[in-house]
Amino acid sequence: MEGLQPVDVIIHALSVVVLFILLRLILWRPVSAYLSERAARVKAELDGAERAKAEAEAMKSEYESGIGDFEERGREILRESQARAGEQAKEITDGAKAQAEKMLSDARERIAAERREAVASARREIAQLAAEMASGILRREASPDDNLSAARGFFEEKAR
Repeated sequence: MEGLQPVDVIIHALSVVVLFILLRLILWRPVSAYLSERAARVKAELDGAERAKAEAEAMKSEYESGIGDFEERGREILRESQARAGEQAKEITDGAKAQAEKMLSDARERIAAERREAVASARREIAQLAAEMASGILRREASPDDNLSAARGFFEEKAR
């Protein structure tokens, strides 16, 4: 019979069992150690990735809060600068107004002094002219018409 012999089946079954036992004794420990080591490495890498992700999240939130703080500080600095600029502008404007008022007051005082001087000078000249006219009239005795023509002549002579 050429088919399947029971002895061949038993030999093949024993061969498979022996091969399984030998492979298990020879390969099981190194393969399981390698797989355990690989699993530990993968777990460590996953843990490291989780830690890195957590750190990145913390840094991101810190960065975002820092940006918010910087923006708020920038706005505060801008407000302070605008307030200082307003105060300086007011001081400059007030100083310019005070200076303009002082200049105007000084100019009015000079005008008043010059006016007083001009009035005094005009009075002196009128008095001098009156005295000269009186001396010209007193030099001769004449009628009122003669006095009027003498006064006209005097003024015409002084006008030249």
